[in-house]
Amino acid sequence: EQGCPIEYPASSWPLRAEQPAMASPQSRAAAMASPKNLGIMSDSLSLANHGVAAGFGIARFATNMGFGIASACIRGSAVALESAAGENPFSSVLHGVDGIVGFAHGATTMGQNVAQSITHTSLLTTRSGLRAAGAQEGELLRLTVGSEAAEVVNTVDALARHIAGPLADRATPELLLAANAWGVLQRAADARRPDVPADAGDAPLLPEHSERWLRFAAATFGHIWLAGLLDGASAAGLARGEAKRRRGGCSGEAALACAGVEGNVEVLAFEQKTSELFAPGYLVAVDHDTGSVVVALRGTSSVTDALSDLFCRPEPLQLGGHNGSAHSGMLRAARRVEGPLAALAEQGLARLGADSGRKRIVVCGHSLGAGVAALVAALWRDEARFPGVAVECVAFACPQVLDAELAMAQSNHTTSVVVGDDLVPRFSFATTEDLRNVALILSDPAAHGLSGSHSAAALLATDARGDAEGLAAAYAAIRPLACIAPGRLFPSGRLVGLSDPGGPAPRALAQGDVDELRISADMASSHMPRRYLLAVQAVAHEGGAARL
Repeated sequence: EQGCPIEYPASSWPLRAEQPAMASPQSRAAAMASPKNLGIMSDSLSLANHGVAAGFGIARFATNMGFGIASACIRGSAVALESAAGENPFSSVLHGVDGIVGFAHGATTMGQNVAQSITHTSLLTTRSGLRAAGAQEGELLRLTVGSEAAEVVNTVDALARHIAGPLADRATPELLLAANAWGVLQRAADARRPDVPADAGDAPLLPEHSERWLRFAAATFGHIWLAGLLDGASAAGLARGEAKRRRGGCSGEAALACAGVEGNVEVLAFEQKTSELFAPGYLVAVDHDTGSVVVALRGTSSVTDALSDLFCRPEPLQLGGHNGSAHSGMLRAARRVEGPLAALAEQGLARLGADSGRKRIVVCGHSLGAGVAALVAALWRDEARFPGVAVECVAFACPQVLDAELAMAQSNHTTSVVVGDDLVPRFSFATTEDLRNVALILSDPAAHGLSGSHSAAALLATDARGDAEGLAAAYAAIRPLACIAPGRLFPSGRLVGLSDPGGPAPRALAQGDVDELRISADMASSHMPRRYLLAVQAVAHEGGAARL
């Protein structure tokens, strides 16, 4: 009724609601001056400085273009008049106008340079003052993407600056020449090493069903992505996946069909998310044909996965009571997923049944997936997570994830397969720093106590003369000076080197074989899953794959 007051519960009565206490000017000033807020302001000024540089660059380009067009038109007209009638008053006037335009161009450019210098100095001075007041660097990035992602981005940026900084004054052609020369030296040194093929005794070169585990690893990419292009650019895999979907199969079953995995396989989980940091996709299945629970980890397929790859600084890790170090990004990923994967593996073991013989879990992956798989297997074995169950890992193109001692300690359950000169099993912060050192030495050997015969150009000339002994000697002189970076990591477990069909015989690798980046034409292409499939199939056809 009109005139009746609206009754509010006491807790929601507007006039009784507690109002936030008004902050005093002093407390507001203190809050604004916190290291976090000062850091946000400092980062904003840094972005502004980059924006100013870009803006003045655009303005300078537009100025040069505008004045250049005007001057060309005026000068062209004067030249045309002089060609027709010789030097005359009209052409003289045009030349005078062109001089005025040139003066205006110079004055405008000078004004832009002065304005940019003043703006740049002001921003840097203000930012220096904020840092002196305790500003925390990177706060704007943390506010934007979160603390964990900001840590990764800042670390990767710092690593990149550390590697690239000393090369800033080297021209790109000079660096390419040095890389080419180093590849020549590497091949010359290889030619002088005895070729020791894998022992043909009772021990198998590859674990049993290695091709099958590689196909599981490829399936983690999903049938939409042609299951990691395991069959190349062929549409056959996609057709198999679509046929499985039409028959009512789930996305995991379609992915397995696309990757060529046949038989009685029961999919327990298929995670394809790509947006979360340190959380690679995975597929967990019960392979009734082999009596195994298969845990397959996906390789790099997103920006966040790439950040996990590049977050490669060594991080402390203890396994089996031994202190060592591991690849930071992949260790964090392994720790994040090993709990959920262990729960799924337990479900899979229960589904195998009592008549399946000794139960086993096979953890596998390619590239990033291989690195995370190797660390998951290492963590499970260290924790004795599955008593009475064999936990094995087959890692294809495994990155450098553990230090030498811890990596070797995994040899009884982990096999890392390396094809050709694949760069990923040889890539780490340490080997990248080594390669930078090589470039510096080959561009200025005298600064490192070497003769001019060790320059990149001289070494390529030595190669052109066919002096293999001289190249090998140069490699022996340069490598101890260049390959000295600390924090060295290696692929996990027993290392097996494979080649393309028809290439050198498969062999057991030592850690030294993957302790430097190999410069060759196929250092990137040999990383592709297709190349691994062909190499594994070649070994199987020659009888090199047996039981674990």
